[in-house]
Amino acid sequence: MRAPLLILLLLLTLQSFCQKSPIKFGDISTEELNMKIYSKDSSAIAVVLAEYGKAYVSVTNVSAKLYFDKHVRIKILKNDGTMFSNQDILVSRQGSDAEERITNLKASSYNLVNGKIEETKLNKDAIYKEKFNRFANLMKFSIPNVKVGSVIEYSYTLQSDFLSNFPNWEFQHEIPVIHSEYVAIIPEFFVMEKYAQGYVSPTTYDTKQKTQANYYETIHHWIYKDVPAFKPEPFMTSKDDYISKMNFALAYINFPREPSIEVMGTWDKLVNNLKESENFGKAISGSGFLKKTVETIIAGKTTDQEKIIAIHDYVKQNIEWDGQSDFYADNLKEVLEKRKGTSGDINILMASLLDKAGFTPEMILLSTRDHGFVRTMYPMSRQLNYVVCRVKVGENYIYLDATEKFIPFNVLPERCLNGQGLLVSNTNKGWIPIASKTKSKRTYSAEINLQQIDNPVGTITKISDGYFAHAARRQYKILGNEEYSKNAKTKLNLPVEDYLIEDTEVIEKPLKETFKVNLNEVITQGEDVIYLNPLLSLQLKQNPFKLEKREYPVDFGSNQEELFIVKISIPDGYVVDEMPQSKVFILPDKSGRFTYNAQQNGNVINTMSNLQINKTLYVGEEYIQLKEFYNQYISKQNEQIVLKKKQ
Repeated sequence: MRAPLLILLLLLTLQSFCQKSPIKFGDISTEELNMKIYSKDSSAIAVVLAEYGKAYVSVTNVSAKLYFDKHVRIKILKNDGTMFSNQDILVSRQGSDAEERITNLKASSYNLVNGKIEETKLNKDAIYKEKFNRFANLMKFSIPNVKVGSVIEYSYTLQSDFLSNFPNWEFQHEIPVIHSEYVAIIPEFFVMEKYAQGYVSPTTYDTKQKTQANYYETIHHWIYKDVPAFKPEPFMTSKDDYISKMNFALAYINFPREPSIEVMGTWDKLVNNLKESENFGKAISGSGFLKKTVETIIAGKTTDQEKIIAIHDYVKQNIEWDGQSDFYADNLKEVLEKRKGTSGDINILMASLLDKAGFTPEMILLSTRDHGFVRTMYPMSRQLNYVVCRVKVGENYIYLDATEKFIPFNVLPERCLNGQGLLVSNTNKGWIPIASKTKSKRTYSAEINLQQIDNPVGTITKISDGYFAHAARRQYKILGNEEYSKNAKTKLNLPVEDYLIEDTEVIEKPLKETFKVNLNEVITQGEDVIYLNPLLSLQLKQNPFKLEKREYPVDFGSNQEELFIVKISIPDGYVVDEMPQSKVFILPDKSGRFTYNAQQNGNVINTMSNLQINKTLYVGEEYIQLKEFYNQYISKQNEQIVLKKKQ
């Protein structure tokens, strides 16, 4: 901002307005401390009594700054709620010097002791900072003396030179909220996009304009009361996609008698900037020191696919992912030396190696499932947190990510399957779908021998394929053979007499586990009758979909299949009295299918149960059908076979 403008706007300040926090710091009532349960949600581990936020901009003769005040008060109702004593604040930074500042941070816990309110204040030693990613740190603090019955509160002011970081506000959390209030004060020279999300409506919302010395400001004021806790369900992406929230995106700054300053830009502009970035495009096309490395990697490889596989395997096996998601790279020499890096370090290194091998890698920016989906109408880089690579071979594209050692070639990690990605390419542009042809499949094959009915035994073979195999191999690597085997036996929920796991390192093959089990616990015997569920204890016990109505989508990530094939030998002297009937359930458009078949052939019963989920995303309107589909699936799998002694 130029000095003449600052002089012109000397009197422009946005700090004088009437809105104030609905609570006063330290003014805790005995009623709040005596509260034992939240009547609107008896399961709540804690409840937000009140929270208040205020965002505004101040322009002086030396700078323009963004300010954000926050004040929160929480009641702890159960032991699990004590986790709210640990809080963190995201602090953005640029380079080594420019960083947002936290001021006026204070926090306390309050407890009733002998009928009197006792305050325990935050100790400065309990405040520390740690790196979050390339663009932000976390300011962390731990409030002392927090236990069941405590009330905690904290407040602070964030000061920022990054005007584009106008704060969003969450009105909903994973615990209930009694009162949430947000004030956003936006000067006329800020062209701000704002959009609401979620399924809870505000109790009140008002907006008004207030005239200052040489301009006017718009004051937005939201109040939400009695907001229910957000209840995560299975098969969903980030909760941040669905909680009730107000989002802001600064598009332009139009100061008087000054050229318009574009802040948000466009996706094309972001792509072009990345191509010219030393930590992205130039790292891929440059980094000439990698040429000798590439020559060694692809020596003896004759086809394009062999060369790509060799480069992919080299990076995958030699550079360890540190768990951080990023789409920029640090110095690639240092990455090779440390043999460790972010997802950006690893996949940009791989792209640079491919470039030196004569290929034309295209990068794909995306948002991982835990980061949330992208709203493409708002071109902001902060919506993206990851990068993968693709290379064209013949008429087909090969998709590559080298962060995971247990995922085969041309398969992206499941965390990347989040809708679409933005191409960074010299020949192609725009958004492309990010999906996987790889299915998550699990097969159980069981042979049950009831000939020795006093000591029934069986062999169960479990084969995991696709993303199920990747998850199992990753867990195996983390836990080690002994602990993984122990967990596998426990999850089977049957007495295991012997266990074998195979192909833990051969990622191109399914993962195979074999259990020899005793079946006394799952077979009920009477004087002349035997009851047996042919799926033993392996079937799904409860419907994962419990809500009466689910507003947000069910997102499986990948197509899924679970297959049971069971062969039961009928003991001598017994006949089949009852057996489940064969059945087929199909969802509309064949997006899901369940097949159950049971047949007797001589003294053998063959049972097959096959669940197929043939699409990855079910919208809210499809939820009831999907839930009922699972109800029928579970009900059918729980049917029993009845054997009776021959008369």
